[in-house]
Amino acid sequence: MAAKKKARRTTHRTSKGTKVYAVRDAKGRIKDIQSYKRSHAADLKRKAKAEGAKKKAKPKAKAKVKARAKSAVKTTQTRVAKARSAIRKAVKKAPAQARAAVKKAVKKMPPKAQQAVAKAEKQISKTVASVKKQAATTAKQAEAAVSKAQVSAEKTATTVMDQAKDLFQKASDAVGSAVENVIPGQAK
Repeated sequence: MAAKKKARRTTHRTSKGTKVYAVRDAKGRIKDIQSYKRSHAADLKRKAKAEGAKKKAKPKAKAKVKARAKSAVKTTQTRVAKARSAIRKAVKKAPAQARAAVKKAVKKMPPKAQQAVAKAEKQISKTVASVKKQAATTAKQAEAAVSKAQVSAEKTATTVMDQAKDLFQKASDAVGSAVENVIPGQAK
């Protein structure tokens, strides 16, 4: 018994120049015309039976790579968290540690330099105190100016209200006299 013939494809070109396949059946008759682009993409999607075993091995490898990546991410996240907490602790301790470091450095200096540093510290404390005093006096001056402005605003408001009352009284008197003049038959 003779072996069965396979269906074959032959390549051709259209009048525009695009590549096409002529799909033939076992007897050699043209069964279908396919564009090369579409059939080539379909061929790439399909795998041969021999390649099937390799395909099954890939997911395991991918899973291992994903697991390793996840564990690496977790370890880096924990390291970053630890580093952040250490930095926060160091920042909280920094002023005290800086003062201690300055004191140690000053002790290692020659006596004249130590005296100069002491003088500078005294001058700095004096300037800080004077700045605080100036800020307090300016705050008091600002409060006084605000209270004066408030008092003057209240005075002007009361005078304006008094003037408005007077004008209203004059207007009501004028209206009353006009009404008395217009309405006849009443005694004056």
